[in-house]
Amino acid sequence: MSEVRDKNGDELHSAAGAYALHALPEDERRAFEEHLASCADCAREVAELSDSAARLAQPVTAEPPEHLRRRVLERIAVTSQAPYAPRVPREQPAGEVPHARPSAGGPVPSGTGRSPVPRIMQLALAACAALAVAFGGVAAWQYQAAERARSQLHWAEERYAGVADVLAAPDVELHTQQLADGGTGTIAVSRSQDAAVFFATGVPPLPVGQTYALWFSEDGSYRPAGLVSGAEAQDMQMLNGPVSGATAVGITIEPVGGSLQPTSPPLGMIDIPA
Repeated sequence: MSEVRDKNGDELHSAAGAYALHALPEDERRAFEEHLASCADCAREVAELSDSAARLAQPVTAEPPEHLRRRVLERIAVTSQAPYAPRVPREQPAGEVPHARPSAGGPVPSGTGRSPVPRIMQLALAACAALAVAFGGVAAWQYQAAERARSQLHWAEERYAGVADVLAAPDVELHTQQLADGGTGTIAVSRSQDAAVFFATGVPPLPVGQTYALWFSEDGSYRPAGLVSGAEAQDMQMLNGPVSGATAVGITIEPVGGSLQPTSPPLGMIDIPA
């Protein structure tokens, strides 16, 4: 099962992004929802990611800050505006030919009375520019939150892609062994995939500086197959390296960072007959 089933109350956030984007399998979704009931941090993160994902397809909208609106109105109040004076067509002397209207885009003759851009329009444009700068930060925050959700989803897809291949293989076999510390370890192995998956239940947490280590056993020798923290032991995890030649998988307690060879007696040896 997923690490969201950690019975020791560890704060586990790795599945939050996949859950917010509805990317968890049904059993892991139920387990994660049980975890949410007792983990405020995970609940907060799921709420933030769900809200961000929902707003990705929406335009950024927000009310302008009150102080910005007040400043614009104050500038308008003190800016003098020329009174509106409708133009009165002048009388043309008899025989005078009216001037032709200039074509669109052509030069404007002098003396036509065209006024410059009104001051109030300049202020409005300045206000729009200020709002664009102010709310650009909102768009940037939404983008960062979305990227974080995508990253977690990509991590979940990569992590569980190999697991799904092994579990769906027609020749997959499950082998379970009681461990010396009271937990139970299970290996799902597929010879056609040349790969194996490990997961455990009831595995106790380890002191700081220690980790669980997995080993392929082959003709009396051991080769590293991966490191597992106490929390991750509850999660399905691909073993590192090919299964070919291995007849068992052992689990030991090692210093953080692992060892080249086991430095402690195995907690259990799980047979995986060829």
